[in-house]
Amino acid sequence: MALVISDWMRDELQRRKDLYRRLFAGEPLERAPVDVRVTMPPQHTTQELFRDGEKQLQAALASAMATWETLPDTDAIPAMRPDVGCSCLASAFGCEYYWGPNPDQTPGIKGPIITDLEQQVDSLPVPDPHRDGWLPEGLRRIRMFAEAGEGFVPVSLLDAAGGVNVAADLMGVTELLVAFHTAPEALHRLLDKIQDLYLATIRAGIEAAGGQDNITTVDFPDTWFPEGFKGHASDDISASFGPEIYREFSAPYHARVFREFGCGGLHNCGPNPCHEAYFEHEFSPRSLDLASPYSDEDLPRLRESVKGRGFIYLYWDGERDPVEWYRSLMETMAPDVLVVPIVMLPPDRDPAEICRQMRPISLEYARRMEWGWSRLPGARG
Repeated sequence: MALVISDWMRDELQRRKDLYRRLFAGEPLERAPVDVRVTMPPQHTTQELFRDGEKQLQAALASAMATWETLPDTDAIPAMRPDVGCSCLASAFGCEYYWGPNPDQTPGIKGPIITDLEQQVDSLPVPDPHRDGWLPEGLRRIRMFAEAGEGFVPVSLLDAAGGVNVAADLMGVTELLVAFHTAPEALHRLLDKIQDLYLATIRAGIEAAGGQDNITTVDFPDTWFPEGFKGHASDDISASFGPEIYREFSAPYHARVFREFGCGGLHNCGPNPCHEAYFEHEFSPRSLDLASPYSDEDLPRLRESVKGRGFIYLYWDGERDPVEWYRSLMETMAPDVLVVPIVMLPPDRDPAEICRQMRPISLEYARRMEWGWSRLPGARG
């Protein structure tokens, strides 16, 4: 079924894209972006959506078009997320998915497949994203979602979780944390193989989507990143260790993505004990995407470490008044760091009115900001 796309929608899409291009470039804005979206009530359980790509597409497209139809004042760029689980890279290496008894729980893995890292790592083959695990289904969904989006509704790529997170799936979390100290060379060899697979999966995903113009980022976020900034890395497990571990085992592998696809973003729900190291590498992100429930307490520290280097996307917790929450973010972070609030609401929560009430705050936030970057991504120093 063809999408109904008005001339206004096409013009507005370009306005919103230009807004984010300017934001990533550090240019002064007249208003700070406000990302409010409509989320349609679910018709299926989470597990049904993960197991059935057609149902997942139907749900994603309904929310994207509802955002276009009912939220003319938002700065959100409605997008769709084809998702086969955050352990999809681990599944390609041979981990089997576990579907828990809770129908609204995402899949995990049944158990690790590496029991002796130093003995097994060199014989572990790098999988083929077109053949192994859940990746072929993920690529099929990317292609299907992109075709349904008709070049107007962009799609994310797959939730890759990040190299150290995949290593935790393959080895077990405790074994990984021990290996940082007892088998670092072997762990680096494993991380190299994981990153080889991730980069191959990104390239295959871009091809399936019909090119970078049709994607949000090279990872799971359904927030649109501008041309030259499509690179994205995930590192939720960095909440469990410190900046020295991050510098050695996370940053160099994230940099491989940023070097090839642009220094776009880094995800960690939070907390953020490694925040001081997020921007230290030659190839570091321009933005962070964090979850409010786990990162709010870090905001004063992030104000110092992010200042002059980037900005933050922060996902609302679904509980506090979103307008007052947004005002508190401005009061905490201005004039040093811009926070783009991401608020997802069902239609009965009147998202248009919430967006209208947030707009004056976005104007004030922009006036109070000190714009510009002190360091460009991909630049030394």
